[in-house]
Amino acid sequence: MSKNCMIIGGEIAALRAAIDLATLGVPVNLINPSTELGIITKMFQRGVSDFAYNTDLLTPYLEELSTYSNVVIKNNARITKAIKRNSPFEVEIEHNGTTEKLVASTMILAPEFDVFSAEILEEYGYGALEGVITIFDLETAFREKKSPINQDTERVVFVLCVGSRILRDGANSDCSAYCCSYSINQALHIKKEFPDVEVVVMYMDIRTVGSHEYLYNEARKSGVLFIRGRPSAIERSEDKLITTFEDTLVDNQDLLPADIVILAVGGVPMPGCDKIALDLDVQLTPNKFVKITEKPVLTSTPGIFACGSACGGVKNIQQSLSEGGAAAMAAFQFIMEHKEI
Repeated sequence: MSKNCMIIGGEIAALRAAIDLATLGVPVNLINPSTELGIITKMFQRGVSDFAYNTDLLTPYLEELSTYSNVVIKNNARITKAIKRNSPFEVEIEHNGTTEKLVASTMILAPEFDVFSAEILEEYGYGALEGVITIFDLETAFREKKSPINQDTERVVFVLCVGSRILRDGANSDCSAYCCSYSINQALHIKKEFPDVEVVVMYMDIRTVGSHEYLYNEARKSGVLFIRGRPSAIERSEDKLITTFEDTLVDNQDLLPADIVILAVGGVPMPGCDKIALDLDVQLTPNKFVKITEKPVLTSTPGIFACGSACGGVKNIQQSLSEGGAAAMAAFQFIMEHKEI
């Protein structure tokens, strides 16, 4: 059989891996369970990577990918069976109403993550209280120039770690990596657009990875207030939203009124990805992400690699791109070392 790679997933790490392999002359089948590539990436339109509006994160990768004749993309493809055996690997998919069997020398798992459903935390009132929104709701409003914040807004509160670092069904007990930087970036934007609005970020711990520490320092300089606290409830009282929280620095219960409360929802595994991994005998973490047995991209099954938000836990865009490249190189090396198969 010809040496090829199957990439399962459609996040930006998958695109990076596909481009790198195609450049090396490796045929690629890109199997994407979603209707289009990069759905989650498109939600990061403010560009956590560059601290500024960037409405074109995906297009350069999509355009480059389209130039390679050795890449076949199958969107909205449902994987019905994955057979575990030594390379080559076999997968059965349903695509455009037909069933198709695909075989590959090596595989890369790169599915997108799903966004935590804020409705699960009923105590926060998302979907029930006007003015309680998520960071992605706010992003959409920014992009459509329908910001809920105006000159009459007195205070906006960001609540971090919503659905992350908690033990709750449907949540992610680990850090989701992007929420701090993403929220602080939004807080900075609000402060620049509306200097008189008080912006508060309520956090468990600030985790602005690498160069994103710039965001944290800029936010503090601009007047964004940071409160180390754990919210227990959000309720409406007359024209304000009241957040009840524990100030963990002084071990004290307190109340914080606001006009708008923005929930920094984290990421969780995409439904169904755990079954595919288990069918391939790929080990999972307790949170049902793919377990990395040797960093950065090796899994428990030789010849199967993982990158991006499937790889140990949710990643930001820079990490996903880096791991996508690493997975491509690992897959290429595997192919070169197993030419006899």
